[in-house]
Amino acid sequence: MRTTVLLCTAVMTLAGCQKTPAPQSVADSQRPPSSALRHMNIDILRGRIKAGDFLKAEISSVVLLRPNEKIYAYCVRTMERAVPGWSYLGIALKNDRIIDSTEDDYRCHDKRLRYYNFPELLTMTY
Repeated sequence: MRTTVLLCTAVMTLAGCQKTPAPQSVADSQRPPSSALRHMNIDILRGRIKAGDFLKAEISSVVLLRPNEKIYAYCVRTMERAVPGWSYLGIALKNDRIIDSTEDDYRCHDKRLRYYNFPELLTMTY
């Protein structure tokens, strides 16, 4: 199930293969995810995952990842019934469209990133 969720969201690589922490300027650009962004995720996943497969779901703040290109990024983390621990997905946006995603993106583990409950994913209907 985790693979299905991660593959269905989009294709993406947030910022290359570097594994350095995000600069403080990226962390400082955090803003809560909009309602439209939350619903865009639900629309993408609807029909591809079962709503009851998750115990917990959270969505992170949106950060300005690449200012010159106006690329934003955020993460979604889920705790599935069948898999212990969190599963992470990093997602990049440009012009309010998903352009990339990375399963278990290391930036999603950054302690400076704020996460919010994502009940829309838990209660999603087909």
